[in-house]
Amino acid sequence: MLQYIIAFIGIIIFGYFIVIKPTIETYVLFVAYGLCLIDTKILPMEYGLLRFFDVVSIVALILFFKEFISFTSNGKGRIYLILVILFWLFIILGKINSQFPLNNLQFTYQPFTIFIYARFVMLYLEKKKDNLYKFVQAFQLSIIAMVLVVFIQVVVGVQFSYMSGSSSNVFNESTGITRYPGLFLDSQTSGQFLALGSFSFLIFQPNSSTRKKQLYYIAFAFSVLAILLAGSRSALGGWLVGMVIVFFSMSARIKSTIILLAVMLFTTLTLLSPDGGGIFSRTDTISSDFLFRKSIWDETGDIIAQYPILGIGLANFQKYIKMYHQDLYLITEAGGDLYYLNQPENGYLKILVEHGYIGFFIFVILICLPLLSCFKKIYNGYQAKEMIYPVAAILSWGIAFNTVYSLIDYRMLLAVATYICLCIYSSKSTYVWTKNYIN
Repeated sequence: MLQYIIAFIGIIIFGYFIVIKPTIETYVLFVAYGLCLIDTKILPMEYGLLRFFDVVSIVALILFFKEFISFTSNGKGRIYLILVILFWLFIILGKINSQFPLNNLQFTYQPFTIFIYARFVMLYLEKKKDNLYKFVQAFQLSIIAMVLVVFIQVVVGVQFSYMSGSSSNVFNESTGITRYPGLFLDSQTSGQFLALGSFSFLIFQPNSSTRKKQLYYIAFAFSVLAILLAGSRSALGGWLVGMVIVFFSMSARIKSTIILLAVMLFTTLTLLSPDGGGIFSRTDTISSDFLFRKSIWDETGDIIAQYPILGIGLANFQKYIKMYHQDLYLITEAGGDLYYLNQPENGYLKILVEHGYIGFFIFVILICLPLLSCFKKIYNGYQAKEMIYPVAAILSWGIAFNTVYSLIDYRMLLAVATYICLCIYSSKSTYVWTKNYIN
């Protein structure tokens, strides 16, 4: 009930601001500032699961439709629109072709609402360069709020959340370790989100004072600690891969700071896991964890072989295995309840099994096309931080996505879309470049 109240109040606040200042900026900054609450429900599942973000995005589309369709002559915006339409088309075809065409239909409109957001973000960023920092600061504030929730949960318990229902994978009875999910239902998703968000604290205006830069680095350090408290190995691993990219693009002074942070991180890990397990121990050994996941991947591979083109249909994985693969279940640590998997413990396999090879290929293009543009600029010697950090963030998520499908939550979708927009913006030919910008 609480999240319905939050969503209702949020819509009223959005309505007030959009009436006072009916601009794209109002919509974009409202979503960025309200990111931690944007996934709240307005309607329950039986009525279509309408969410806060859906309402504000549709309102923005109606108000600013002329700007939405005003693509420039370079055609990049049209390319992404075509890809989104194709992706959505194959989602619909996959649904119609599946055994469960009416199951979870509420997820079919997500690609378009996310594209609405991404389109308006690009229009806002391209208006003037200062908008970049204004937008990033709003995004950073939401990340800080999510980090604070994790630390509050350490003090008062994981029940501190507006989310209805119990969080999964929270308490390990064998180790006595709690994994803190923040405002997510799953601590792995929380870890992915925090890993993504942490890179935003490395983006700030070049003329920022030393004190302000120190505050950004402190926020960055606390966000990394929050990843550890979420207890997600994959999120931490992805974050480390992203940091390798950041490391080699920085000056010697910043590199020394990162090495110091790495030492502190290792020390923290040692303190939190003195027995070699700790917050990252969900099974007896890493080997048994891998074997468990591999058994799921193998069965998922068999399903993909049966439905290679269009897949089994969007959000149909759980319903399908209940009927044909009833051995794919978990026994929850809290309560011992039987839970059929709603994803194959791998985000890429989830997309592949539900959308087939065609949908998966389009998804990969949507993610990789902006990254390739940035890598091309990097290869040519440009190292603007507005480009390096979003690339590192997306790669960190891409690594972690290999272990869990996290895009069911709008906040994860919006975070990924935000960094993709930053990559597209920073790699555009009209961008004002400064070589070796990170120092």
